[in-house]
Amino acid sequence: MQNTPAWRRNLREASFRGVPFYVDARDMETGRRTALHEFPGRDIPYVEDLGRKARTISVEAYVLGPDYMPGRDALLDACEKAGPGRLVVPWTGEVAVVCTGCRLRESRADGGMAAFSLSFAEAGEAATPAGSVSSSRRADYRADNALAVAGRRLDRDLLRDGMPAGVLSDALMAMRSVADDVASYRSVYGDPSGLAGHVAALSGLSLSGFAALSPSSLLLPLFGDSAGIPASGHGQRSREMLSVAGATPQVTMPAGAGRVRTVQAENRMAIAAYQRQAAVAEAARSAALSAPESRREAATLRADVCDAIDGVLDDSRDDAVHTSFTDLRTATVRALSESGGSAPEVITVRPPVVLPSLVVAHRVEHVAALDAEHDLLRRNAVRHPGFLPAEELEVLRRA
Repeated sequence: MQNTPAWRRNLREASFRGVPFYVDARDMETGRRTALHEFPGRDIPYVEDLGRKARTISVEAYVLGPDYMPGRDALLDACEKAGPGRLVVPWTGEVAVVCTGCRLRESRADGGMAAFSLSFAEAGEAATPAGSVSSSRRADYRADNALAVAGRRLDRDLLRDGMPAGVLSDALMAMRSVADDVASYRSVYGDPSGLAGHVAALSGLSLSGFAALSPSSLLLPLFGDSAGIPASGHGQRSREMLSVAGATPQVTMPAGAGRVRTVQAENRMAIAAYQRQAAVAEAARSAALSAPESRREAATLRADVCDAIDGVLDDSRDDAVHTSFTDLRTATVRALSESGGSAPEVITVRPPVVLPSLVVAHRVEHVAALDAEHDLLRRNAVRHPGFLPAEELEVLRRA
């Protein structure tokens, strides 16, 4: 034993993912990743070093014995399993690898043996974190889905086929009323000129044109453009979209109405439901994309949007509407919790005596005193910055 060379004593049993096998040799390829640059008119090239090349290992393995098949199948399963695994070969220690190739050979002449040609690449680790969707972007996606669900519901519920001109005219009038409600809040649209164009197109739409188009395609452009609105403007857009939702008319079914008046009322109900659902979805989208000025603003916005979504859920009996708006509510709450958590906090201060605004601001924010003073004057409608009254005043604290 003492005459056994050290290298032989250090040999280890070969295995992959704990499955043993026999091996006589292994090959490993490594080196540097390079880019060869050859320039016109120059005899000497330049080799750019791009880092170490990934190590690849080739192993000629075999499983043998009178009952070799279970071992063969276990090694096959190990090679086909997803993710990195632990490879042990006699001449090196353990290494995390991914099996990139496995070729099995069996023959009658070599009965009782399965030969494998295995190729491995070192697993390494991710150089950058795995990408993930931000909470605000996830809420953005949920709002798109809620709008799509609301649109499909409108297209299904609005009755036009075979209806007299009076029914079509009444539905078109209700849609124009929706456009007027949206147009009264200019900040809800990223491009005011685009909004004006949609309103004008709806106003000039003929009954034949109305009958040829899906109702949702006529109303969606009124709600679905927030492009160009900065994060600082999304809070205002969210509040105004909530106002559009609040302006939704209350439609009641007239008592003793005939077929035409009943259909007119049902169509107006469908349009009103879309106005409310679309406006609430856009309010939630903008709330999630906003940059709240303070934690208090984030909390208020979150409560208002959640109340509006709860109202949609209470009024609807449609499963798809319930699912989409519940998902939107969850995503919006998460987004506002994150943005609100990083926003400054509104605090209340009471100067002991009449003091200049900069002195009070410096006591709140030593470094950003000028910003705090500006916020102090704006929030409290101070008449003169040199004389702050000795009363409760609101100011942002960023620390």
